[in-house]
Amino acid sequence: MNTTTLGLKPHSKHRLKPWRVSLLIASVFLMACGGSGGAEAKPSEDKGKPTTPGKPNKPTQPETPDTDTGNGSEGGDEPVVPENPYEPEVPVEAGQISVDGTLYNDIAAAQSAIQPGSLVVLGSGVYSQGLYIGHDDVTVQGSEGTHFKGAAIQGKGTFVVDGNNVVIEGIECSGVSVPDQNGACVRQQGQDLMLSNVYFHDSEQGVLSAQGSGKLTIEYSRFEQLGKAGRAHAVYSNNDSLEIRYSRFYSSKDQGHEIKSRAPRTLIEYSEIASLSGVDSRLVDVSNGGALTIRNSVLEQGPNTSNYQLIGFGLEGMTNSVAPSVVLENNIVLLERANGNVFLGLPSDSSGISISITGNDFIGEAKFNDKDQHNIPANNRLFTDRTSYGLGAFPELPDIGVQTP
Repeated sequence: MNTTTLGLKPHSKHRLKPWRVSLLIASVFLMACGGSGGAEAKPSEDKGKPTTPGKPNKPTQPETPDTDTGNGSEGGDEPVVPENPYEPEVPVEAGQISVDGTLYNDIAAAQSAIQPGSLVVLGSGVYSQGLYIGHDDVTVQGSEGTHFKGAAIQGKGTFVVDGNNVVIEGIECSGVSVPDQNGACVRQQGQDLMLSNVYFHDSEQGVLSAQGSGKLTIEYSRFEQLGKAGRAHAVYSNNDSLEIRYSRFYSSKDQGHEIKSRAPRTLIEYSEIASLSGVDSRLVDVSNGGALTIRNSVLEQGPNTSNYQLIGFGLEGMTNSVAPSVVLENNIVLLERANGNVFLGLPSDSSGISISITGNDFIGEAKFNDKDQHNIPANNRLFTDRTSYGLGAFPELPDIGVQTP
């Protein structure tokens, strides 16, 4: 086995994780800025810089928050995303893999060296073999150009994670397919997984978690062109809780959802979720109820989507033990399905669900089927089309400053 020692101490404690840094920054900002400007605020002229899907820009974060909200309200409530903090802890040459400071030339040798608390850093290059992570507290980091392509192990996916408290960051993954048609870039089977700065695309599934697998956190990441036969999705969470922030989810395919969550608690914030030209299903499907919050995000229902509902809640049975609640606030929502759009799909008996829909901008009023429900006209702003909102032609999206691979 060909190894080289880098002279580093074994990695026993991770650095402060990016999600902890970003949560701290976001919390300070939110306490300083307060809430939205309310339903009576006049639309501003500048709707924010557009972003063109497929070529995500990486804007420089202003030193102070921009007080032009860009979403038709006043008072500085524009989503402000912290700078993306990621960089590998240890520089590694192309094609090499560092495990706690020792270099390996292939995945199998590196995998055998992983211990609890290990730091694994992969050099740039295309990897065709997946990685099994069976120990706890392991961090796997990619370098610029680290790409797992068509790699699947155990008939499940590229990364199969049985360890608890695992972090995977800086990885590109594509081309995952397995016989049962739910091949994932990451299969989470242990407790508590963090995905940061990953780019998962053109596979059957992005991430699939097992039932009761603790918390799944996704930040600064991009999921695109994922889905299979309406059963595999960009994100399929069976966790105890799902948290997504500062990320992009574009163009799920083959009637897959961008995000499907069976978690009792689902939080999505400061993110872009868009059908664009994809033949997707719902943008967000919270199948068994629970507590759902989506805020400060962009939601776009595209012209080719196969489902008229942008968001589904409890449509496969209200089986979660958490009191059912839906909070949708301060989002920009584009309704671009020509045959009509339902913003929130609910079960036939929704009397026990607490629903709050406030401070959102809805673009495409004529095709907004449920606009007269849930006090939407009183508590939100409705715009006829992209032009009236000051946004360019399809597929342009409002830019809220998300920085992803």
